Amino acid sequence: MMNLKSLGSRLAAAAALTVALALPSLANAAELYSGSNSDVRTILYYKASTVELSKFLPAGWELSPFTTAPSAGANLQIEFVDQLYAVDPKGTVGAPYRYVLFGIPVHKTGSSENVLMLFDGLSRGGAGPYGIAETANDEINRGVHYSSGPTTVSETWNFEGGGEKVSLQTEFERGPVTLEKGDSHVYSQLKPEFSRIYRYNEAADVVKSGDANHLRSLSLKAEGGKLTALFDGSESLVSVVSLPVYSRDIFVPQP
Repeated sequence: MMNLKSLGSRLAAAAALTVALALPSLANAAELYSGSNSDVRTILYYKASTVELSKFLPAGWELSPFTTAPSAGANLQIEFVDQLYAVDPKGTVGAPYRYVLFGIPVHKTGSSENVLMLFDGLSRGGAGPYGIAETANDEINRGVHYSSGPTTVSETWNFEGGGEKVSLQTEFERGPVTLEKGDSHVYSQLKPEFSRIYRYNEAADVVKSGDANHLRSLSLKAEGGKLTALFDGSESLVSVVSLPVYSRDIFVPQP
């Protein structure tokens, strides 16, 4: 028969394991855990005017177009986000919301670290942690159709506020999904001293890239404010990636 001391030790070990499993991804000692969220995302990669994009660069930063598939050659990333679940550092669940973000791949002059820099966005949540988003209204419709034929996904995203308007209508066949795990480092164009690190798990469907293409239709309109000069008809779509599952832990580097 197990004695009480042995039983107590095992219960303590089990409790410690439960707590460990509930904790977010381990952070560096110089990082502050800032919350977690789970989303559905649709990401568009474009090749746009380097002249116009360069206008958003703070001093000491340079454009650094993506070099690997599926976004190789693109210098502009547009991310449509339907946030399903979010918690703050204390574990308090917040109200989810939708937003669109515009970012450019960059690096600091003299550095080999390629990162993403956000320069614009629209969201009910306003400026957000990066201080770059316009307060906007949103209207989102997403649907999945299953049949004996290919599964099809249809999406309509509309955002308007702060003198800017963004809309996306797209339909595509659901392709093979790849499970991926990684991290990304994202900076703010308005306050480049601020950044966040995301450690994520995702299921990625490359809808369009090179010869791979199960995109049925796509129409993007972006106008007003910072967007009009970028979307003048000279931009070209490089790839489309659907993330039906995306979850991450957020960390802020500390001085």
